[in-house]
Amino acid sequence: MSTMLFILGGCFVGAGLLPIFRWLKCKVSKQRWRVCEIDDITNAVNTRIGAHELLPPESMLVSFRFNSHLHSVLISYDKTLFSRFKQGLPCCLLVDKNNPQKVYNNAQLWQNYALLWLLSGISLWMGGCFFDR
Repeated sequence: MSTMLFILGGCFVGAGLLPIFRWLKCKVSKQRWRVCEIDDITNAVNTRIGAHELLPPESMLVSFRFNSHLHSVLISYDKTLFSRFKQGLPCCLLVDKNNPQKVYNNAQLWQNYALLWLLSGISLWMGGCFFDR
């Protein structure tokens, strides 16, 4: 029983470390990108007719200033980013300095899920130690 808990705990810890490694990789690769404050967010609605699976998800038109020029780009709908903007809190995007139409939504990080998986794996390891006695 305890070896099964150790193996399951190891899988959970591994599942928790993968999003952290992904976040670190994005952080390193995005170092040449610039942080731009969002000027305006508008909901974009798709009115095409077709199967629900083939339609793109809801999106938002985000406007920001980069090198004193106003740019707008469509990104996937993010409820937390939209609610933060509507509350008047500062919201930012990472913008590629070579191509301002290429953006990265900084709010979609998986640290909370990674923490949940890590804590679950550690608790399974601790449970394996207690069942071993």
